[in-house]
Amino acid sequence: MNKIIIITLTLFLLGCSTAEKEHSSKLTQDAEQKLMRSSSSLLIKNFMANLKSELMKGVKAGGFENAINVCQVKAPEITDKFLGEAYSIKRVTDKPRNQDNLADVHELEILSLFADSLKKLEYFDEWKDSENKKDYYFYKPIYIGKLCLKCHGDAKSIDKKAAIAVKEKYPDDKAIDYNAGDLRGMFVVNIKHSAGANLIKSAQNDSL
Repeated sequence: MNKIIIITLTLFLLGCSTAEKEHSSKLTQDAEQKLMRSSSSLLIKNFMANLKSELMKGVKAGGFENAINVCQVKAPEITDKFLGEAYSIKRVTDKPRNQDNLADVHELEILSLFADSLKKLEYFDEWKDSENKKDYYFYKPIYIGKLCLKCHGDAKSIDKKAAIAVKEKYPDDKAIDYNAGDLRGMFVVNIKHSAGANLIKSAQNDSL
């Protein structure tokens, strides 16, 4: 009888220990994912601030026609500036002006989630396995603003000189005929798993 009691207690304690570990692991994963989201949002905010600044400079210097030049030259430079060993950011769409921004099959699936007006998602995130290590991906939709129509609108709203510049530089352009508020594409942020671990350690240290 004593042996049965000891075995039962042992199994119970082992079960409690496993449950505690699983709970602790879940809390760590939740904290990591929350930190990843805030880091990704900040990265997108800084990227947009840089791009908007360059675009406004371009428009002031040479109108919306010049904004096309800025997008062609400055946008890739800004993207490169936001590349690191542990993270990256890019913009993708189903209707690209620059073919380098064409969304792949999986990205198109995520983009369709943002296109669903009933869901009204502000963001989408996920973990993906890359070389046997989980990588974090954060997606945020990009919508067309009124000013964007000067380069991405229909024949009535697009700037005439900008339209000519687009045809010269992007003969296969598909990024037109949008209305204000339309889904233009999305940001894709990737943070390596190792970076996530470092972010958690940094946050823990800050809280001490």
